[in-house]
Amino acid sequence: MDIGGDEVIQTSMLLVFLVISAFAPASIPVPSLQTSAFRGTSITLTVQLRSQSGLPIEDATVLFFHETQDVLLGTGTTNSTGHAQFIWAIPTLHELGPVQLNVTFRGDPERYLLPSMVPIPLTIFAQLQNYLNVTDVSGVPIGSSVQIGQVLLFHNQVTDDNMTPMEGVTVQLILEPDIILAEKNTPQNGSLVFRCTLNQTLSPTATFRVKSLNQGYHNGTESVVQVFFGNVTPLFVGLPSFWHPSHGYSLRGKLITTTNTGIANASIDLLDESGQAFSFSRTDNDGKFDFDLYGFTEFLHNNRYLILRYNGVLGHSGARAIVGIISSPPHNPFTQSIELTPSNAWVSVLHQISLATISCLTIGSSILTLRRKRSTKRIVSH
Repeated sequence: MDIGGDEVIQTSMLLVFLVISAFAPASIPVPSLQTSAFRGTSITLTVQLRSQSGLPIEDATVLFFHETQDVLLGTGTTNSTGHAQFIWAIPTLHELGPVQLNVTFRGDPERYLLPSMVPIPLTIFAQLQNYLNVTDVSGVPIGSSVQIGQVLLFHNQVTDDNMTPMEGVTVQLILEPDIILAEKNTPQNGSLVFRCTLNQTLSPTATFRVKSLNQGYHNGTESVVQVFFGNVTPLFVGLPSFWHPSHGYSLRGKLITTTNTGIANASIDLLDESGQAFSFSRTDNDGKFDFDLYGFTEFLHNNRYLILRYNGVLGHSGARAIVGIISSPPHNPFTQSIELTPSNAWVSVLHQISLATISCLTIGSSILTLRRKRSTKRIVSH
């Protein structure tokens, strides 16, 4: 191209800055800000047009193209600093994977600006969705308060961003901090169930995460469930009402919850009737315990009953049970183990009964006296 006189031609240069907005929740790792975006969201494409010498070019029209689909997305006009912007709303049904965009400046002969184009590689992702429902074994939704030993069912369905069920997605049930309790792959309908028994915890709360992992261009997601442990009321079961040496020197029982779940690794104290502990046992995994009483024969002979005590831990209330002792030689076990203290009401009734008895006796005495006097009178008269 021939140029005459003092005319000078300027070349233009595009500098592209890609800014992604409207991401998924912060708990989900987002794609690279410069190269990736989620469909169904909007991204802002910002470019700067300047001359080869670095001067910004104002009032120039730039075109934003979708090269892969051969579609013009829109246009922008540069400002005094040479910047132009375009906001692209990525369609919810856009294909996933790599695409190629570009920003094109077609030149300006009047200002001796040549055409220029800058490619923008972009990867389109979709966001997986978790639909989570937590219930007990009977299907009743779980509130915020649960109990040790309770069974929770985590019902989860995984879909894509258009609510289409996703097959073959790996889903994990995680107990904070990052303890993977279970892992499954979704079937054709995208639905699965995790079963979890709430074991002993040293914390008043438990936080569970149901996490769907990445699959291809579908980014994973997670749902968080936090529960608070209410106190469980333990029960002693399997204990005899009374103990006698002929029964053997082993005192066995079981400590359970109201849901009939054994309480494991619980410390049980054995106390005499004065409340002094003289032995202890620890439950096994099923909540069973066993006391050996062989070395306490004389001690047992001097007591009327034994007390079993569980002090409880976080999430469990305490519990007590009483086992009566039948001495050898035997005594009436009921007089040994039962003490009655009349209430004030009974004292009042007993007092009234006493007064009534005394009054009746007095009346009876009077009658006898009268009859006796009358009889005497008759005798004298004769």
